[in-house]
Amino acid sequence: MSKRMIASLAIIVVVVVVLVLVLRPSEPKPTITVGSKGFTEQLIIGEMMAQLLEDRMPDVNVNLQDGLSTPALREGMEVGALDVIAEYTGTAWMVHGEQEYDPADDAQDIYDAVKAWDQAQWSIIWLDAIWNNNTYAFASWSEFVDDHGLTDLSSLAALYRAEEGKIDTVVTDEWAVRPDGRPAFEAAYNFEYDDDYLLVVAAGLTLVALETEEVEVGMIFGTDPQVAEYGWHVYPDDLSFFPPYDMTPSVRVEVLDEYPEIAGILNELVATFPGGGQPFTLANMAACQAVWAELNWKVDFEGMMPDEVAEWWLTENGLIGG
Repeated sequence: MSKRMIASLAIIVVVVVVLVLVLRPSEPKPTITVGSKGFTEQLIIGEMMAQLLEDRMPDVNVNLQDGLSTPALREGMEVGALDVIAEYTGTAWMVHGEQEYDPADDAQDIYDAVKAWDQAQWSIIWLDAIWNNNTYAFASWSEFVDDHGLTDLSSLAALYRAEEGKIDTVVTDEWAVRPDGRPAFEAAYNFEYDDDYLLVVAAGLTLVALETEEVEVGMIFGTDPQVAEYGWHVYPDDLSFFPPYDMTPSVRVEVLDEYPEIAGILNELVATFPGGGQPFTLANMAACQAVWAELNWKVDFEGMMPDEVAEWWLTENGLIGG
């Protein structure tokens, strides 16, 4: 065999080896699945967690499953179909854990209880809480608040007492008749509505009544985007009457055992919100609710997509794109 033929064979061998290495299927990346529910702030937090994990963990695929119901989200964590979610403390405690809510417990108490219960029962680890408390709340236009020097629900209750309940107010029809609704609320804050001044409507219409200024006080949810749109004052629930619903990232323990860095990454996200990573306070809650009302507003009023809002927040806070 000539030297030329030997050299040619050597080249062919090298080419074949290179082609085998290049064309050989690579090992698939492991996948982390993030889940979220189907309403605005859940779509946003799902995108935030997925985008941040994707940026910080290039060696894994991040799969986002959004638009899930509350039962589907929970079942996904319990059976291992989902790895990371952001659930609400009140939902976990009262729906999944089937526990009673005691108004003597504040948001910190419920968070601590849920964290201990879910880890012990289901090996699901709750990270730092986002104190946005998307629960029942009451709000007014700022002029009404300023005129009467109001701050929290106790100060509003004092005004109801002074006015003998004669303040135009709107509540939902369900809440008006539930034993743990209107009657319990009046007892807790020591006042009574005057029925002639109480407008009872279907859920969702309370916002319309407040928007059109048919009433002075309206029932809302803490992070409704209308709060940001109209600059409403949301009265802090200083007696912790309403169960807290603080949105909190949680991770299956098997996932954290394999990828312990996830805890630090997601807690860094939580820390971008008022009070994130700190003990609960009413001031932190009010500030965090306002932030989430604005984020929801960007989707519901400004027309941005949840993934765009998430990317904007992550970039603005230096978590990605640095």
